[in-house]
Amino acid sequence: MTRKYNSQRRTESAIHTRQAIIEAAVKLHGEGIITLSAVAEEAGVSLATLNKHFPTREDLFNACTSHHAAQLQYALPETLLAIQNPGDRLRRVVEEVYRLNELTFGQIWTGYKLEDESPVLAQATANYEGLVAMLAETLSYDNAIGDQDTVRRFVRAALHPFTYRALRLKNGLSFEEAVSNMTLALAGVLNIEVQGAVLAP
Repeated sequence: MTRKYNSQRRTESAIHTRQAIIEAAVKLHGEGIITLSAVAEEAGVSLATLNKHFPTREDLFNACTSHHAAQLQYALPETLLAIQNPGDRLRRVVEEVYRLNELTFGQIWTGYKLEDESPVLAQATANYEGLVAMLAETLSYDNAIGDQDTVRRFVRAALHPFTYRALRLKNGLSFEEAVSNMTLALAGVLNIEVQGAVLAP
């Protein structure tokens, strides 16, 4: 009985340690820190213990991206498509994508910086861009000014994490200012009326 109990405790301890490492890595990756020694210190484990759970940096990246993706909650396309008014739907889509950009602000930037050397992070950024594209596709392009394919690509660029980063970090807009002004900008391109929309101060 004692041996079985100790085995169970060891298993639970290993799971707890692994989770602590993942959470520490996700936090530090959001701050642009990717060294394994820093992750080990943040998790309160030795570097040897970290290497035991994650033999390579790619193993750790894989666990981190899976963990972070599982935490993200977003409106499903059918929920957005159920919003009948095109202007209201546009505002909701911009708000939803920018909320995701805010939640992944540091992590996605780290992913882009390392995607050329990390297949795991390259796939993670591609998956995120796919999510943004899926949400953007719920918009109404029927009255768009110009070629619809070009407008679709423009909309995806407007919702891209790089654009959001430029608005928030480089130009100091608040989240609400970024959402309101981008909603108005895209309304002009999509030729959609946005009720009650005003430029954020």
